[in-house]
Amino acid sequence: MKRHLLLICTAFAATAAAGSESPAAPRDADRVRYGAEWYASLAPRTALDMVRQTPGFTLQEGEKRRGLAGALGNVLVDGRRPTAKDQTLDEVLGRIPAAQVERIEMWRGAEAATDASGHAILINVVRTPFTGQGFGSLGFEYAQQDEPMPNGTLAWSGRAHSVDYALGANSYSFARELSGGRQLTDVDGNPNGTKQDVSPRDYGQYSLNGEASTDLGGGRLRLTGKASYSRYHEDSAVVSQDVDGDAEGADFNPYTESKRGGEFGSQFDRAVGDWLFSNVLLLTRSRFESDITSTHSDATGSVASVFEQQQRRDSGESILRATLGRELAAQRRLEFGLEAALNTLDANLALTLDLGGGSIPIPVPNSNVRIDERRADGFMNYAWRVGEWSLDLRLAGELSRLEFTGDTNQVVEFAFSKPALQLSRSFGAANQLRVRLARDVGQLDFNDFVSSVSLTDERVEGGNPDLRPQTDWSLELGADLRPGKDLGLTLNVFHRWVSDTADYTPVGPPDALVDAPGNIGDARIYGAQLVARVPLQVLRGAAMNLDVTWQHSQVTEPLTGVERAISGFRELEFQGGFRQDLPQVSWGMTYSFKSATSSYLLREIDRQRPSPSLDAFLEVPLPHGLRLRAAVVSMLGQAETRDRLFFDPDRRVGEYSAERSERDPGRWYQLGISGSF
Repeated sequence: MKRHLLLICTAFAATAAAGSESPAAPRDADRVRYGAEWYASLAPRTALDMVRQTPGFTLQEGEKRRGLAGALGNVLVDGRRPTAKDQTLDEVLGRIPAAQVERIEMWRGAEAATDASGHAILINVVRTPFTGQGFGSLGFEYAQQDEPMPNGTLAWSGRAHSVDYALGANSYSFARELSGGRQLTDVDGNPNGTKQDVSPRDYGQYSLNGEASTDLGGGRLRLTGKASYSRYHEDSAVVSQDVDGDAEGADFNPYTESKRGGEFGSQFDRAVGDWLFSNVLLLTRSRFESDITSTHSDATGSVASVFEQQQRRDSGESILRATLGRELAAQRRLEFGLEAALNTLDANLALTLDLGGGSIPIPVPNSNVRIDERRADGFMNYAWRVGEWSLDLRLAGELSRLEFTGDTNQVVEFAFSKPALQLSRSFGAANQLRVRLARDVGQLDFNDFVSSVSLTDERVEGGNPDLRPQTDWSLELGADLRPGKDLGLTLNVFHRWVSDTADYTPVGPPDALVDAPGNIGDARIYGAQLVARVPLQVLRGAAMNLDVTWQHSQVTEPLTGVERAISGFRELEFQGGFRQDLPQVSWGMTYSFKSATSSYLLREIDRQRPSPSLDAFLEVPLPHGLRLRAAVVSMLGQAETRDRLFFDPDRRVGEYSAERSERDPGRWYQLGISGSF
């Protein structure tokens, strides 16, 4: 795999070196600019379409680092981060009509180095003044359940007196089927029966979002907000048979979950002498509910047992952030910042079992818990440019205190330093090399502190209040090459030294251990990512896009003492696409592949690989500025696979039984019409 990745990188680098045309718009060392005219032949509908077609760039949501800036991905709008965490970048960019985008800028080097997100490259969407512009789309998806499911977007931005505003609405739904079979074997590898899965499922997601800005008190005030609701339901059924094909029993597991969310954000920017003061307030609230009933019937069809589980989780996040920065003499920049946050989770779970004599409550440790976190974060950024070189330094630290009440009553305190140093060197018209050394602190997911039960997998998913954030020192070498008009190549090679590696670990009393997120010691991660756009000179308006990440992890298994990959770690992600834009039609294909991930549990190894996908689309213009888009998703029809190895009494023993399942996601069709107004 390493050899194949090296060949791909070499081939694309050679293609890049062959280019000679300058890009479509001028740029300085740390900003590459693509004017709106560069995207005209691609017929973009929104800023989202433009960003996705920007050479050598991949849109990334932020979730890996603690704090506000680290959770907002790699996109800016008019030089500012969206004041939101619950809004996706698709939503933020999707409510900006393409006609309102003046240019797209790629920030790198000193422009991106001191950003708390840690991204080596940022995209800045620069808009024209608001003039009143709308965008809408309406379509449907048709999948295995033979029921067309609607989806659509609506966005409008404009100006009322001195207030600029943008409003958006989104809806998405599907009705699909995920059916397949499982092959069971005993400890000697002999067939031990089969299981057949039937799983019709439907999903609906709806949201309203918006923003507004105005001059106030000598500065600029910007407000954002979002309200959302989603619901998912599946009627999963599993029929078991022995090796002779005779029925052994069946399980029916109808499951429903829903999520309601709301978010409000404000940002106020004001010049104070030579300094720029910025203040951000962000409030996010959500409620998650899920219900599942698992009914097991024996070979005769008689009900043998009924499990019922109800989950309710209310979460909230309140963040107040202030920064103060200024430009200094001799191309230097200084910025200070403070951030305070209050994060909460109130989790409740009820599990019952009915064997025919009535429901009996089953206690699940750490399942009814209230968690409150108070966190303070401070930082200082310093950037210095000298000719083609730039040096960027970030010093940061955080203090946090977590309090658990309910099934668990304890207080945990953390303190971390988070320094970062980057050196960049520009060369040629628009090329840049960089090296970055940084210490990062992983995001805490409060759901990892709380227990639940997976009735379909028949295992307890434990919560662990002793879980610590994973930290790592990372060394990254990167190159951003722009030698041609339409050609872009970004290469990043990295090595990370991880401490307190987040993985699964047994928790609970010795006679009743369950698997829960925990820390298993030190690990190493290394790999490379290549993102490239290469125009095909032999075909008019054609280009190829490539986004491939290869990485390897290595940690010492605490249970067996052997080295293995980190649970849930994916070694390879590949996406390659072809697109051709002609005056009357645009079409293309995209192939996606993700390698398998393995979870190392106390009594099980669970290995899952998603289905590879080949998708195709066709777009044609219609009268009145409308466009018709048709797409076929997952044309290959390859199954997703899952291999489960079961050990008795645990993984220190070599004997195991196995279950292999293959489930076909099928293919589905999408048809939609869109346009500006």
